[in-house]
Amino acid sequence: MKLGRRSTADSTATDSEVDESVQLDRELASAGSTAPKGRPTPKRRTNSIPAPPAPKTRKEAVAWQKQNGARAKVGGQKKLSSAEYRQAMKSGDPSVLPRRDQGPVRALARDYVDSRRMASNYLLLLFPLMIIGYKIPPLQIVTLGLFVLLLLEWVYTGSRVLKIAKSRGLETREGAVAIGFYAGSRAYFLRNWRRPTPRVKMGDPV
Repeated sequence: MKLGRRSTADSTATDSEVDESVQLDRELASAGSTAPKGRPTPKRRTNSIPAPPAPKTRKEAVAWQKQNGARAKVGGQKKLSSAEYRQAMKSGDPSVLPRRDQGPVRALARDYVDSRRMASNYLLLLFPLMIIGYKIPPLQIVTLGLFVLLLLEWVYTGSRVLKIAKSRGLETREGAVAIGFYAGSRAYFLRNWRRPTPRVKMGDPV
């Protein structure tokens, strides 16, 4: 009989401890406060939203500008209006330029292209003719020759820009092909369409 009474008392004490523990956990969950001494402090959940990546191209920069109400924030300064942002893009302000346009070597490539005439300047006029010539068998060789000529010009331009950059102590990890394609992508635009706006005139030394 005594053993039975002890078992009943132990069971009642155990149930009481479990109820107290459950009640204490419920209070901590509802209050969100620090746990009492002897118990681990409950962790708070944080809903952190990662920052959006910076625009890499001019097209992404324009889309980002429209999405954010035609405003941009420059280096901790005040927000720029749409007109101020366009003016900063024209002037080549590094704080608003896309990543592909940043750096002294890219600026040198722009000056190199803006200061001389290249075959790529006429690419917009030649492009429709190249498409038509590609479909006509007798003109396919001419079209292929023009395409190869443009590629060679871009590589040559890239090598020239890198040579000038090294002579001025400018460092870059890009090769002649990458710089040349960047220069070529600017060369076939009309001068009035180029962004940033050309800061050198045709024939100026670079």
